[in-house]
Amino acid sequence: MSSAFVVGATGAVGSELVKLLAESTKFSKVVVLARRPVDGATGDKLIQKTVDFDKLEENAEDIQGVDVAFCALGTTRGKSGADGFYKVDHDYVMSAAKMAKENGVKQFVLVSSVGADASSRFLYPKTKGEVEKEIGELNFEKFVIMRPGLIEAKRPEFRIGEFLGKIVTAPLGLFSNRFSSSATAIAQAMINATQTEETGNQIWNNSKIVEESKKYTA
Repeated sequence: MSSAFVVGATGAVGSELVKLLAESTKFSKVVVLARRPVDGATGDKLIQKTVDFDKLEENAEDIQGVDVAFCALGTTRGKSGADGFYKVDHDYVMSAAKMAKENGVKQFVLVSSVGADASSRFLYPKTKGEVEKEIGELNFEKFVIMRPGLIEAKRPEFRIGEFLGKIVTAPLGLFSNRFSSSATAIAQAMINATQTEETGNQIWNNSKIVEESKKYTA
């Protein structure tokens, strides 16, 4: 069995991931680094640590000996502003990746987004693309990028973009799995990604995420 740490555990995908990891027979220890305790995260293997992401390096001792890092950190420009979005989706993610690399973590699994492109003129895809590129350059033994389309999840806040997206993608989902995936499916695919023998940098698009989630077993 492996050990892991999770950042972004209070979000839609991260919270589902922690629940699955708590029940998984593939992991013996899971360290959850979050600003606040994760609701519903229970189990003998879970170790919850309250952290300040501006000083994440202070938690390096908590992840020593861990094999896998899962990152589902993310916010929105509407919620945090342009600067706040970049701080979370770039700076905090990179802090987690660098801390992981410096402490011998072998695998890094990242929730990114469809359309990630470091050369984009737009903030969201550009930031996602920059992070993918910069983490890739850290040379983990395995770096898996999850690029889901629309994420289907219950959220405490209303997001107009997701609401409109669901209207568009709902009928398309009857014919293709390219457009959307549930938070649970993404979490399942993230765990499955750590179990493959393939190494190096990989990108899992929405179709791959959905296909892999169907193979998931605890």
